[in-house]
Amino acid sequence: MRFLRAAAAEVIGLFVGDWAQTAVSIGILGIGWFVLSRVHVAGIAFVIAVALAAQIIYATTLEARQRAGRS
Repeated sequence: MRFLRAAAAEVIGLFVGDWAQTAVSIGILGIGWFVLSRVHVAGIAFVIAVALAAQIIYATTLEARQRAGRS
């Protein structure tokens, strides 16, 4: 049972480990939705996807550095 609780905590931590990063992701999605609903340019969806990918990479490397510093 402890294994399942630990696994669930890790999965939840992947998505909401840092509330600021979660807010940034939601902000990017919100701005993207707003822009896409107003401006119909094919390349904007790609830009939004790249922005989300960059934010996820940044958040992951930041957390990895913090964990490495704690160890």
